[in-house]
Amino acid sequence: MAQRITFKRNEELKTIHPQWRGNPSLNGRFFNRQHKHQHGVGSILKWRLSPNPQRKEKRTVKWNPPIHPLKSLKDIEGDALVWLGHNSFFMQLAGKRIMLDPVFGSIPFVRRQSKFPAKSCIFKKIDYLLISHDHFDHLNRKSVGVLVKNNPEMTLFCGLGTGELIKSWFPTLKVIEAGWYQQIEEENFKITFLPAQHWSKRSMHDGGQRLWGAYMIQGDGISVYYSGDTGYSTHFTEIPSLFGSPDYALLGIGAYKPRWFMRPNHISPQDALTASQEMGAAVTIPMHYGTFDLSDEPLHDPPKVFKEEANERGINILVPELGEIVQLKKQIKKQDNL
Repeated sequence: MAQRITFKRNEELKTIHPQWRGNPSLNGRFFNRQHKHQHGVGSILKWRLSPNPQRKEKRTVKWNPPIHPLKSLKDIEGDALVWLGHNSFFMQLAGKRIMLDPVFGSIPFVRRQSKFPAKSCIFKKIDYLLISHDHFDHLNRKSVGVLVKNNPEMTLFCGLGTGELIKSWFPTLKVIEAGWYQQIEEENFKITFLPAQHWSKRSMHDGGQRLWGAYMIQGDGISVYYSGDTGYSTHFTEIPSLFGSPDYALLGIGAYKPRWFMRPNHISPQDALTASQEMGAAVTIPMHYGTFDLSDEPLHDPPKVFKEEANERGINILVPELGEIVQLKKQIKKQDNL
């Protein structure tokens, strides 16, 4: 069969990149602009059968992120952010309530290591649900179901194809799908779906059928970049020209070893800080660690390496504890003082 490339986007949404025709799709499957090759079964077996230098450390060193139990959303005032573990966040910005990649418990084949810092029933009056991609540690059907039940007016904003899947589970949910560089906007509030270097798959035969991505969330003069899952690529360097440098950058740091296997799809703590510098982010907040054991490094490794590297480079970081309420504010960036 001849290979056929088409370009896909939501024609009803604003596209902020004037040259972007839409996401290229080869025979119905999306692909990255860089690192198009995906690991096959041979690479996976090589990884699983290779020695892990930190295997003993993983067995003997027990670590969990500290927890601040979040009992209610009533204590959250103004613009704020709460890390809920892995890539899950609750955000309040410009009067909107947002959930990002919510996973309240364990996922198929992987037990949750850290305790979820709240009861899932407290997340009510949610305006937007953001799902970066379809992997089980980011899109959890049970968790989304809880939110749909408790938030009948909530809108899902996600990549092309992902909304179709979730809509098949919850037909009453309002869904907006986007290609990269596409944006929804209300008064004093914007969310833009952006490139990430990753992939999608939930079964043996659906790889690449749903688009993965990152987000820029803007409101009250504050900008928050959320990387989703991503390898290191040139997409970070685009951010300042599209939005200016973000006040906050939420970047993954875990599931990064061994590098030969994880590099195309997961940034390391070092890569995350390089990406932050390229974006000119005022504050960098780590995520994608301490919750699920998905790779060779111990759970305590990513934040330790991240803090040490940030200190060496003089990068401003914030490492929230689980359930801790972080007040968001407009940051004074280095370039603002020029």
